Amino acid sequence: MNDPTDIDDRELQRRVLYAIVRPLVRLADAFRVPLSDVVNLVQVAYFHHLRDKGLKLAEIGERLDVSERSAKRLAKQLRETFVDAERRYDLPVKIEFMIWATPMSRTKVNQLLGAEEPAAVEQAIDQLIAEGRLIEEEGRTPRLMVNQRVNTLVRDTWLTRIGGLNSFLGNLGDAVFGRFFRAEPRAMARTLNFLIRPGDRAVLERFFMETLVPVVQQVDEDAQGAEDAERFRMSLCWAPYHYVEDEIAAATGDEGDES
Repeated sequence: MNDPTDIDDRELQRRVLYAIVRPLVRLADAFRVPLSDVVNLVQVAYFHHLRDKGLKLAEIGERLDVSERSAKRLAKQLRETFVDAERRYDLPVKIEFMIWATPMSRTKVNQLLGAEEPAAVEQAIDQLIAEGRLIEEEGRTPRLMVNQRVNTLVRDTWLTRIGGLNSFLGNLGDAVFGRFFRAEPRAMARTLNFLIRPGDRAVLERFFMETLVPVVQQVDEDAQGAEDAERFRMSLCWAPYHYVEDEIAAATGDEGDES
């Protein structure tokens, strides 16, 4: 009899992918999205990933096992639907977090974001100032500061929500890979199940903003310029049970399982 704790690498990969796909399917069911649309979105996402790796159109078509015409269609769909919104979110949020940790000049921001185009960095800074999220303090060396009166790290717009979701799920993918395929102790995942009274949700929010965020900012500041520093992402989420199930039940007219 085979050891139930032992599994073939390929089978483990399939099981992990299946586990990750199931939340996608649950949301598609809640939104009543047909299977063909879900498959198309997966194709676009796969195309996006391969394009970011630098593959040419013909190479992407070969990897996806689709015709050149289909690959061009995916490229057009990606460009027109997803890419512009993603770019508008990512860089400003990265800059905002850096300056939240410590005020700094435009020159310093560009130095820390050396992989980014200087023009794109300047545009993102100007955007943050125009939105009132940053203030440029006058002086011999003007410094950028967070506008504490109007600024929070959470921006409640569809664009920032999608950007945050991309970051969260990207981190989830790294944690899953580290835990399942690298036995990586630095990749941690924990889920806490608990009861909470309505008024106590503010306790969690205060812990996040007043305790956890300052600790992460200090760790990040201490690591600036260190040769042994490595990039980390931390993601945190909480929500009541049954959100998606309730939506599915409402769409189908079923009462659902209350157990």
